[in-house]
Amino acid sequence: YLTVEEHLRLVGRLFDVPDVEARSRPLLEELELAGREGKLPGELSRGMRQKVVIACGLVRNPPGLLFDEPLTGLDPLGIRRMRETIVARARGGAAILLSSHLLSLVQEVCTRVIIMHGGRKLADGTVEELAARHDLAEGDPDLEQIFLRVTGHGTPVPPTR
Repeated sequence: YLTVEEHLRLVGRLFDVPDVEARSRPLLEELELAGREGKLPGELSRGMRQKVVIACGLVRNPPGLLFDEPLTGLDPLGIRRMRETIVARARGGAAILLSSHLLSLVQEVCTRVIIMHGGRKLADGTVEELAARHDLAEGDPDLEQIFLRVTGHGTPVPPTR
């Protein structure tokens, strides 16, 4: 079994990251893993384990990143910080591919969207392009509403209070 710190070092060795120690410290701070370097992933919450996996991907500083449901298991503060991390990497020039069922996140951070349902692509474009299509948005630029219309689920009934 490897600790959080050992996971990062292993990834650094596997991918020949010369400054893995220097890269690890700010990453551990950014992802709220500082103080947990000596912990085994099994001792961490689901959200913290998710962050360890993401830290292992980020320590290489790759030009492209694939995030599949990156907010799973995170608390509200963790969600905010992870969103900031993803946006910061994109602004830093990394190509980001984000797969998420959290459409508000997709609408907030993605420049282009592909709507898939049942393994098939049903629509793609910027949120603005999708919202401009009268058959999809019916004047509502909200990505959730667009998704529901594209997938044939129409306009949902508003929740009762």
